[in-house]
Amino acid sequence: MLRRFIHLCLLMLFAIPSVVAQPHSLLQDFSGYQQGNKLILRWTFKSGSFCDGMRIGRSSDGLIFEQLAEIPGICGNPQSAYTYSFADSLALPNAVNYYRLELGNYGFSEVLPVEFLKPGKNGFVVIQEAGGLSQIVFDNQPGRTGKAVIYSASGKRISETAIHGNRLSLGSDRWAPGVYLLLLVFNDQSSVSGNFILH
Repeated sequence: MLRRFIHLCLLMLFAIPSVVAQPHSLLQDFSGYQQGNKLILRWTFKSGSFCDGMRIGRSSDGLIFEQLAEIPGICGNPQSAYTYSFADSLALPNAVNYYRLELGNYGFSEVLPVEFLKPGKNGFVVIQEAGGLSQIVFDNQPGRTGKAVIYSASGKRISETAIHGNRLSLGSDRWAPGVYLLLLVFNDQSSVSGNFILH
């Protein structure tokens, strides 16, 4: 009997992550993206699915959530799919923001991670991650290309890389801690430059 109880507890323990990671049965989709200085959340109830009231929560770690907004009343539509959107203008900058929906008495949606990047006064931001990997993120229009040149504090050219998106990765093996100059030159003749520090 004790062996069976332990076996059931182990099954429940290992079943929890897969249940939490699954999309909610009422929702057709739940997504988010950055638009200027806001993060936009969009979710769609499946046709014939609805609940009584919703709450939107945000977290900095995906574990502890604070309530951002509440939508009272019946949500969804019995005849057709129904889409909602929410703009978070106070998202945590240069970080991943985690969101979830509380769907009345039907529990929580999956946790949705959405990155919010806010370039600094130089037009870019440096994000240093664990393990020494650094990312330089900058504003770029879709399809705009160019080159990124990095100089040491003494003016020596260290790196030149083609630009095809809005971020550059700097591996930990090549970059010593210190001050660097970044020059972004785009194919439309615009440019961005400024200093950054790697720790």
